[in-house]
Amino acid sequence: MWALDSSSFTYSLDIWKNSSSAEIKTKTVYPRDKIYKLSPETTYCLKVKARLLPRKIGAYSPVYCIKTTVENKLPPPENVRIDAVNDICVLKWDYASENMTFQAQWLHAYFKKIPGNNSGKWKQMPGCENVKTTQCVIPQNTFQKGIYLIRVQASDGNTTSVWSKEKRFDAQLQSVLVPPTINVKPTNDVSLRVFIGAPEESENKSVNQHYSLIYEIIFWENTSNAERKTLEKRTDFTFPNLKPLTVYCVKARVLTENERWNKSSVFSDPVCEKTKPGSTSKTWLIAGICAALLSIPVVTYVLKLFLRCVRYVFFPSSTPPSTIDEYFSEPPLRNLLLFTSEEQTERCFIIENTNIITAVEETEQIGEDHKKYNSQTSQDSGNYSNEDDSNDSKSGEDFPQQEAE
Repeated sequence: MWALDSSSFTYSLDIWKNSSSAEIKTKTVYPRDKIYKLSPETTYCLKVKARLLPRKIGAYSPVYCIKTTVENKLPPPENVRIDAVNDICVLKWDYASENMTFQAQWLHAYFKKIPGNNSGKWKQMPGCENVKTTQCVIPQNTFQKGIYLIRVQASDGNTTSVWSKEKRFDAQLQSVLVPPTINVKPTNDVSLRVFIGAPEESENKSVNQHYSLIYEIIFWENTSNAERKTLEKRTDFTFPNLKPLTVYCVKARVLTENERWNKSSVFSDPVCEKTKPGSTSKTWLIAGICAALLSIPVVTYVLKLFLRCVRYVFFPSSTPPSTIDEYFSEPPLRNLLLFTSEEQTERCFIIENTNIITAVEETEQIGEDHKKYNSQTSQDSGNYSNEDDSNDSKSGEDFPQQEAE
């Protein structure tokens, strides 16, 4: 049973100094665990009971007493911890003495639940070998998903301290998120297309590839302090309807979607790009070029039209336009439209006696030399006069005589 269900057992330890007034301390321990901060050269007694999850509890073992050894010349490092600085994990510890050399090791925590000696399963921490400072940087790809134990040891030449108290490290809870990588590409429709590289695609891989991630993006115009913030699960999206030929900047960070972890990365470095002119700008550019090319003929035409209007108003022509002249081609009508300094006159003929018309018609058959008539010019004043100096009565008597002949 112990061999089959060893991973399901937990152990409760009671420990106290071997004296009547000693205080008993209770701790949960692994099968092979260490009890720290005991007094040197002192006898301690302890007893252990097992618990099989969920509710089966065993009895205490017999009491066991043992005396601790003398204090080591070099004390172990204390207060071992892991701090997140930007996008990296830093292992730190405290030590009172200076000019010491340190090293760190790590172990999968589940090995503690397996009975037996696991001292050979500890692994050296990369970047934390023989360091002269009280901290070292943990490489991003050292820990995957899981729980680990970390310990640190001090040395001074050939003298070494015991290992520090083992620090429990949960990769999901304590590791940092790496900021994403950003690539921005301008498009022809005056937009910016943003590509986000997930942390697992970046050069510095870390355990945050096991999270369900969302991205917080901040977007702004380079010459303005007004920022736009958006949350995206996609790694490919577009900012539309932007100003042409304008520089915009983008930065982003990673957030965990599970509120239990409440983790986020630092923001990435801003990436700035300039938008393209767009089709509208091209249209205006072409229109501007065409307008420039056509401006000289247009100005010339407008100037000619203006001069023509001035000439028509202030210097009118003495003859009507050809369009009017063709409809008024008769001389009397044309004379009405013309402004002349001299009045026009008409020639008209008046026959004084209606009987003379018949006589004249008959005399045309005899010859033109027998025909006599009076002519008279008409003035606009309305006064009429005979062309000859002879009187009316004499002219009237001549016609009967010629008719008799």
